[in-house]
Amino acid sequence: MTAADVTILEFLNAARDVRGNPSIQRPSTISDNTGHARKYVGERCRHLADHGLVEQLERGKYRLSNRGEQLMDGSLHPDDL
Repeated sequence: MTAADVTILEFLNAARDVRGNPSIQRPSTISDNTGHARKYVGERCRHLADHGLVEQLERGKYRLSNRGEQLMDGSLHPDDL
């Protein structure tokens, strides 16, 4: 996991809808809020989706998965990935 992955996961963990559920984000929005290039964010989001930490809902739309939430709240250890 890269430093950018951690930053992306932290942003997605903080991005919630009015009900407190992870909100849907585009790489451009994540890029604007993390300082990483949009193309790189898209690549990392696809990588994180391949590992079950984010969900790709459709092309270019991502949100934190249940597994990603577990990683962020500490109930899933990074060594268990």
